[in-house]
Amino acid sequence: MPTTSTRPVPSGRRVLVIGATGLMGREVVRALRERGATPAVLVRDPARLVSRDGVEVVVGDLRDAASVRRAVAGADVVFHVSPHEPDEVALTTTVVEACEAAGTRLVFAGVHAVGRTALHAWLLRRLYGVLLPRYRGKLALARRVERSATDPVVLVPSNFMQNDEVLLDVLRAGEHVHPAHPKGLNRVDLRDLGEVAARILLDPAFPSGTHAVVGPRSLTGPECARIWSEALGHPVAYRGDDDEALDRALRAHLTGHRLEDWRSSMRVIRRMSVVATPAQLAETERLLGRRPTDLREMAARVVAEHAVGVG
Repeated sequence: MPTTSTRPVPSGRRVLVIGATGLMGREVVRALRERGATPAVLVRDPARLVSRDGVEVVVGDLRDAASVRRAVAGADVVFHVSPHEPDEVALTTTVVEACEAAGTRLVFAGVHAVGRTALHAWLLRRLYGVLLPRYRGKLALARRVERSATDPVVLVPSNFMQNDEVLLDVLRAGEHVHPAHPKGLNRVDLRDLGEVAARILLDPAFPSGTHAVVGPRSLTGPECARIWSEALGHPVAYRGDDDEALDRALRAHLTGHRLEDWRSSMRVIRRMSVVATPAQLAETERLLGRRPTDLREMAARVVAEHAVGVG
């Protein structure tokens, strides 16, 4: 299996990050900056960036194909994550076509069916399409990228630990509403995904391919609630089986297409266990160069970063 390089940033190598203001994109930018790179970030509104330090701001819109082509043409490699938008297929198609036209490599992260064989992957795509009809476009996009003439690398993360960070005030109020199947839900720290992506983006020799990026273990809802209770220093009850509590929390933090995507996927993972295979965990460890971050570590870090009082 391929591993990522730890050598210095190639001189003059230009990385463009699309979606730098999102949960995943911000971690990719962070990891790139920690490695001494100055990524370009394509944004519609620079005011949405937490900081402009250490980045090159490129103003553009995925719905403006000309601005995307201009941004991509100046890059050696592009990072893109499937957006939660009604026209997500058209938006990502614009990025793929711009990369193909410019001869620019594309590193993509999103929902995809990673199977042991081509037939297994096809069966998984059919199953996911039935269980998650709102995600059929995302599944098609990942397949489009995988087959594109962009020397692509497709990263497929499991459930995001950062979903809990979005709902941090709900956790502070004593409720963990994120559903999980009784047999467990594999959860990945997006900082790990950011590190994997940054290493690939900065390594022109990294081979094309598709890779799962997973967490160290699968957790039940009550286990997640206990971990956050320890981190916050007060009781947190699992409420992931309560539709009213889940909907109330999601509506308070999300809107539009993102709200409906989260709502539909969370109802599915309540009914479906998500467990990483030993091979997927071993692959993630190779890509990271270490064991993936545990939710307990991530929760302690988030509490400290947000200066959340305990007790």
